[in-house]
Amino acid sequence: MLRVKKHIVLLLLFWFGIFHTMAQNNLDLLKPTIIDGSDLVYCFSSREASFDSVYSLQDQFQVGRKGVSNFGMTEKAVWIKIVLPKISIDDPYLIINNPLLDKVILYQQLPDGAFDSSIATQETPLDFRRFNSSKYIFKLNNKIGEKATLVIRISGLEQLILPISIKSGDQAQRTENHGSVFLGIYSGIILIMFVYNLFVYFSVRDKSYLFYVIYVFFVGLTQLGIKGINLLSFVFDTVETQNGSLIVYSSIAALFGIVFTRDFLHLSLWLPRYDKLFKFLASLFILPIILVIMNQFAVGFIIMQIATIISAILIFITSIRSVAAGIKSARYFLIAWSVLVVGALIFTLKDLGVLPFNTFTSYTLIIASSIEMALLSFALADKINVLTAEKEESRLRELDALKENEQLTREQNVILESKVRERTKELLEANLELESVLYNLKNAQTQLVSQEKMASLGQLTAGIAHEINNPINFVSSNVNPLKRDIKDLVEVIERYRSIVSVDEFEAKRKEVEAFLDEIDFGYVIKEIDQLVNGIQEGADRTAEIVKGLKNFSRLDEVESKSANLHEGIDSTLLIILSGSKVKVEIVKDYDENITEIECFPGKLNQVFSNILSNGFQAMENNPPENRPSMKITTKQMTEHVSVSFKDNGPGIPVKTIEKIYEPFFTTKEVGEGTGLGLSIVFSIIEAHKGKIEVNSEPPNGTEFLITLPKSMN
Repeated sequence: MLRVKKHIVLLLLFWFGIFHTMAQNNLDLLKPTIIDGSDLVYCFSSREASFDSVYSLQDQFQVGRKGVSNFGMTEKAVWIKIVLPKISIDDPYLIINNPLLDKVILYQQLPDGAFDSSIATQETPLDFRRFNSSKYIFKLNNKIGEKATLVIRISGLEQLILPISIKSGDQAQRTENHGSVFLGIYSGIILIMFVYNLFVYFSVRDKSYLFYVIYVFFVGLTQLGIKGINLLSFVFDTVETQNGSLIVYSSIAALFGIVFTRDFLHLSLWLPRYDKLFKFLASLFILPIILVIMNQFAVGFIIMQIATIISAILIFITSIRSVAAGIKSARYFLIAWSVLVVGALIFTLKDLGVLPFNTFTSYTLIIASSIEMALLSFALADKINVLTAEKEESRLRELDALKENEQLTREQNVILESKVRERTKELLEANLELESVLYNLKNAQTQLVSQEKMASLGQLTAGIAHEINNPINFVSSNVNPLKRDIKDLVEVIERYRSIVSVDEFEAKRKEVEAFLDEIDFGYVIKEIDQLVNGIQEGADRTAEIVKGLKNFSRLDEVESKSANLHEGIDSTLLIILSGSKVKVEIVKDYDENITEIECFPGKLNQVFSNILSNGFQAMENNPPENRPSMKITTKQMTEHVSVSFKDNGPGIPVKTIEKIYEPFFTTKEVGEGTGLGLSIVFSIIEAHKGKIEVNSEPPNGTEFLITLPKSMN
């Protein structure tokens, strides 16, 4: 910080030394004649008007105002008439200190009343000008004490500010030498600031440095251009483009000055409202560049000036706000911008005639600009220092925080270890309680599953007893008639066996035939055949029931095996139908190509039994016109098989479907079911790596769709 302040003091002392030296040198000069605006008369004319046509209208000339003459921007030519009662300087020269004029013609009245003209233009190379100067300098023909009548025709595209003075050749030369020193020093400062900060940018890669370098470059071009030195004259080779180039330089300099300000002060973070205004102003400076390209120099110059004034005021206010907001790096920025604003104010007051036109006021903007650029460079360096200090301070705070956190961590670890021990003890106790509860739940689950099995077994037993009773009754009812018929046949056989001789045969034959007619032998034979067939049918029916019961009863097999789903479904139907309270129409749509699958057959039979039982029970309340019907469909797929059970019962509501697989959920009356049937079904299907879906649209029935893999691996 102290180092930066030291640089600022040295810079100010340097410029003070330059001014002091120039002031001392000026003491040796004769006092020059300054032409005040009130000492001349003027008029405007078209640029094509001749000297004679304008001079003949002298009565229309107006008296100028006090101070440096300022005729603003005009496309016309300005004619000025100056009458000096006597020349007070030897070897006099007329000097117009405005290098931006396009063309100046000086008419000097000779002793015989005629006028001699001298022409100078902006295109005239410096080597061919008086004193190698960019100013407009004319040699006067008058001597000391003589009266001088001068008429000057001036034209230009920039603002026509005309600081006019009369100096001796020695004064003019020394003034130019001083100006050259100033411009040389200024150019050196610009070059040093440009090169130094460009190298810093490549070193630190901070965008602020890049914006600053571009800003410095174009500010330098602008200030040197104002003094008549266009470093890019090889690009802008005509008067119009050279005049327009100053507008372009100024616009680009202001644009990057705004960009630099936004980035340097972090306005998007600290002052977002001001940042939006700066964005608008930055876009506004593009307009003058476009207008210059379209040869609209006057409009472009006015917009550039207005935007520059607004930007300067806004940057000054923003820098004050930034300092007030506590942004440390904004202090030097405020000082730098204050210096530039003061320099611009002095320069403007000089043009308005409030301040005298001298070396200081003439070069004050260049001095202020060089100090401002140096201070901005110091501000960038200070910003780096501030950031470094803040990082170091942040690092120290982080170290302190880490030490504090480490201490807190130790303390917390002790507390946590104590809490972990307490919590572990609580968890062990809770675990013992949970194990006890789990044991009780498993017992309760086993009992409930056993109750579910016993309930199913009771239904199956009742159904089987009823189903077997029918064929057994059929057999037992045929036994007595069969015994009677067999007894009659035995009687016939015994009578034939009682015939001992041939002589008795005829008498016995008639007796036997009478007996055959008595017992209706033909009917007996036919009845015996019917009774035997009935007994055979009853035996076959009983065997079929036993076979189905054998297939269905494989509930406790622990190993999977290949099984035919159709056999499992049929055996389950055989058992379930016998215990059904309603007569259900069974529609089978079996896929003949279905293959055996790897499964637990007994468990799948339990699945089929639960689904069919629920379907049959649901159809018990069907209206008479809606005959209970169960459609069973099987289908062969690539890697799976599917089984569909679709009834025409009342259906299942959506809210109920969401809960049907929950254990103990049932819609039956209390005591009629455990609510585990479909929960067990879901578990069995899940164990087979399959899935079960329910499709129901009350009152159009319900479909249970089961999909099973062919292999459980």
